[in-house]
Amino acid sequence: MARQQIFSHKQRFGDALRGLCPSWKSERFVVAFSGGLDSTALLRLAAEIMPPERIVAAHLNHRLRGQAADEDQRFAAGTAAELGIEFISAGIDVAALADSRGKGVEEAARRARYIFLAEAAAKAGAGFILTAHQADDQTETILMNFIRGAGAGGLAGIHPRRKLGDVELLRPLLGFSREDLKAFLNAAGQTWVEDKSNQDSRYRRNALRLDIIPRLKSVNPRLGEALNRSAAVLRSEEDFWKEHLHKLWPVIVGADDETANTLTLKRGELERLTVAERRRFIYEAFLKIKSRDQRMKDETGEPMSFATVEVVLEIMNYPTHSGLDLPGGLRAEVFKEELKLSPASRFI
Repeated sequence: MARQQIFSHKQRFGDALRGLCPSWKSERFVVAFSGGLDSTALLRLAAEIMPPERIVAAHLNHRLRGQAADEDQRFAAGTAAELGIEFISAGIDVAALADSRGKGVEEAARRARYIFLAEAAAKAGAGFILTAHQADDQTETILMNFIRGAGAGGLAGIHPRRKLGDVELLRPLLGFSREDLKAFLNAAGQTWVEDKSNQDSRYRRNALRLDIIPRLKSVNPRLGEALNRSAAVLRSEEDFWKEHLHKLWPVIVGADDETANTLTLKRGELERLTVAERRRFIYEAFLKIKSRDQRMKDETGEPMSFATVEVVLEIMNYPTHSGLDLPGGLRAEVFKEELKLSPASRFI
């Protein structure tokens, strides 16, 4: 029974990875490895379908939980060694980083992780990073984005594949639930570490997972499946919007210096668009600015709130020149014939 379960999970994982990376048999991968249930399953599944020399386990110690975090790092290093997999680790004081940037601990930790993973991939000569986001994470992310008022990009949830600097970030476990992964590890006789902070409801995502989602599942026991279906539809629609905006770009921006982090939009052309097109165009322009600016280029790519875009649409109605610094280190200035979008002089 255990052998059959391992084979089934291995086959599903192989199919998922092949779908995301057709050339996977000749690639080198960095696996984000905390030592927790999800990432341990990811590392074991990767080790089941490819030789260990093509895998690098990367562990970041956030230094948030003292001795427990150090024990997690030792477990991660030991597990990688047992599997014959190269291990890269680093440590960062995430609490101090959050204070210095005026961010929440969760956001600062996420940003630090992605920067570390990109550096680990460069060091290892890997073109791809695998992260252990799974179906339950997808449910939590969609709901978190809904609560904070994200647009369709946020409600599309976690994308299975996206760029992170010069490498590709892949999420081959999005088709697996947390219970699926737990069953696989138990069948394989593989242990993992439990992060007690995952039970701390002071963190927003934990509160969602521990309290709100169980209540929603009392209304719809198949909540995760329903949200994932909706997210898949929205991701397809996002593809349409990207293609449509690509066609509009030269009309509204004109000659675009790919290295410039300030964009000048033709106000007249912008105002000829529908509200939906205008909103989407400004949103996409801000994303380009974030990708080009030195201070923001390492951001994780999480969708920003459409509330920021709505503020820009509102100040476009002012009869006189207006300028405003916006959340996330962005700025908008409205002139008679132009709308200038740029990084702000400071992050707010």
